[in-house]
Amino acid sequence: MGGSNVWQEQRNFVKSLHEQVEYSPFSSLYLIWCDLILNCNLDGGILDSHFDEILDLPRESPQFVIDLVSTFCSDAENAIAALIRYLNEPDINYSRIIDQVHQIRGASSCIGGHRMALACRELRYACEDKDKDRCLAACGKTRDEYQILKEKFNIILQMERTMISGESKGGRQ
Repeated sequence: MGGSNVWQEQRNFVKSLHEQVEYSPFSSLYLIWCDLILNCNLDGGILDSHFDEILDLPRESPQFVIDLVSTFCSDAENAIAALIRYLNEPDINYSRIIDQVHQIRGASSCIGGHRMALACRELRYACEDKDKDRCLAACGKTRDEYQILKEKFNIILQMERTMISGESKGGRQ
C-alpha cells in the first residue's frame, strides 16, 4: 500500500513538472524522460539507485550511457549463453558456473539491475547446493530478468538517443 502511495506522489510530481515547464520539444522530451526513469524505478524494482547514479555521472561523451548499457547487454547475453551451456554439460562444473554468476551479478548490480542481481544470487545458492534442477530454474529466472531489464534499457536508450539528437540540432541553430 505504501508503494502505491509513493508511486502516486511521483506521478503527481511529474504532472506538476509538465504544468510548470514552458513548452518546447526538448523540454517535453525531458519530462517524458523523467517520467520514464521514475516508472522504471517504481516498476517492481527492476532498476535501483545505482542506475540513477550512472545518469548523474559527469559525461565526457553524450554517448556514455548508451555505450555503457550496450556493453552491459552484450556481456550479459554472452554470459547467460555460457551459463546455459555449462548447465547442459553432462558433468557440471559448479565452481565455473559460480564464477560466471559472480561476474554477471556484479555487472548487473553496478548498472542498477536490481532484480537481475537477485536472480543471480538465487542461481549462486542453487550452484552451491549442486542442485541441477534449481540451477536450471534459477538460470531461467536470471535470463527472464535480463530480458525485462533489457527491454527497460532499450526504452531508456531510445530516449537518450532522441535527447542527444535534440541537443545536437539545438546547438546548430
